[in-house]
Amino acid sequence: MSARRPRSAAPRRPYLVAWSALLVALAAGLLLPSCRQGKTDVRKQTRLMMDTYVTIQATGPAQTADKAIAAAFGRLEEISHKFNFLDSTSPVYAFNVNNTPLTDPEVVEVVKAAVAVSEVSGGAFDITIKPLVELWGFYGDRQAVPSQRSIDSCLKLVGYRNLVLEPGRVTKLRPDVAIDLGGIAKGYGLAEAARVLRQEGVDSALIDLGGDVYAMGKKGGKNWKVGIRSPRSDGLVGLIAASNLAVVTSGDYERFFWGPPRDTLQNAAAGSGQVPAESVRYCHIIDPATGWPQRGTISTTIVMRDPLTAQGWSKILFLRGVAALPLVEKTGGMEAILINDSMRAFCTPGLASALDSTLLQGIATSPAGR
Repeated sequence: MSARRPRSAAPRRPYLVAWSALLVALAAGLLLPSCRQGKTDVRKQTRLMMDTYVTIQATGPAQTADKAIAAAFGRLEEISHKFNFLDSTSPVYAFNVNNTPLTDPEVVEVVKAAVAVSEVSGGAFDITIKPLVELWGFYGDRQAVPSQRSIDSCLKLVGYRNLVLEPGRVTKLRPDVAIDLGGIAKGYGLAEAARVLRQEGVDSALIDLGGDVYAMGKKGGKNWKVGIRSPRSDGLVGLIAASNLAVVTSGDYERFFWGPPRDTLQNAAAGSGQVPAESVRYCHIIDPATGWPQRGTISTTIVMRDPLTAQGWSKILFLRGVAALPLVEKTGGMEAILINDSMRAFCTPGLASALDSTLLQGIATSPAGR
C-alpha cells in the first residue's frame, strides 16, 4: 500500500475528528457495539493500518469469528507491506527505484488487473500516476499548485503503456516510470480479507477499509446495510442493502488543499492579471491526461461483486464524470452514483432504486446520462 498521506492541508473543525471515527460505524450501518444475535455472535475489531481505520465484523461462534478476523487482519498486513512503494523491502519499491522486474505473483496479478481497467477506460485510470501525485505534494505535507512546465515534464513519465506485461513478470520501457497501486490495492485487500474469512469458516461479515466496504453474506438473514457518506455535510446520502457486494467510494473531501484557480494562474504567468487568494479545492485524484486534479465531481460510488475492479472504476467515474455513466451501464455487473459540485446526484437505475430517498438530504437524483 502507498505511503501515509495527509488528509488535507486545510484547517479542520474540531468536531471532524470525532465525526471521522463515527463514520467507521456509519459505513457499516451500525452504531452499536458487538452484541448477541440469538445464538450467533457479531464479533468486531478495528485496527489502524493501510493509513486508515480498518474494521472487520463477523458473525458466528465467538471463537471461530475471532480467529477468522485475526487471520484476515494478518493477511491485510501482508498486503500492506507488499504494496507499499516506500517500504525498501517491498517489490514495488524495488521496481520503482531499482528497476527490478515485478515477479511476485499477487503483485503481478494486481498490476495486470489495473492495466485492464486502464485499457477499458482509455487511460482514465493509471497506476503510473505516481510522479504527478508526488509533484502536487500529496505524499507529504507541502501541497501546492506546481508550474505548468513541471506538470508537462511529469506527464512524459505517465502512461500505463510504459509497463510491459509478460507471463509472471512486469517490466517498464523507461527507468523513470514509477507506480502507485494505492488506487486499487485496497480493493484487492477487501477481496483477500473476504477469502480468508470464508476459509476460516465465516460466511457472514462486513469488511471496512477506510470507507471502502465489502459485505459478505447476510447478517441475521438480512442484507448488510452500507452507508454512502455525504461529501459536503455530516451525514449520509443513502443506505445500500448489500450481500456479497463491494461498495467503494472516491471523493475529494479526504485529501485536498486550497489553492488559486487554474485560469488565474495561467493569466498571471502570461503577465495579465494577479493570482487571487486561495479559493479552489484541489484533491489527490489527478487526471493522467492533463496532470491536474479533477474538479466538477466530488464523490463517486461503485457497487459490484469484485472489489478490486470497483476501486478502479470509482476513479474512472470520478475523472470522467457523468459522461462515463453510460459506459458503467454498458460494462454490466456494476451500479454507480456520482455527486457533482452542484450537489446533484446521478445514479444508474439499479442503485437509484436501492437508495433510501428519505436520506438524500436535498440532493436531487437523476437517471444516468441526463
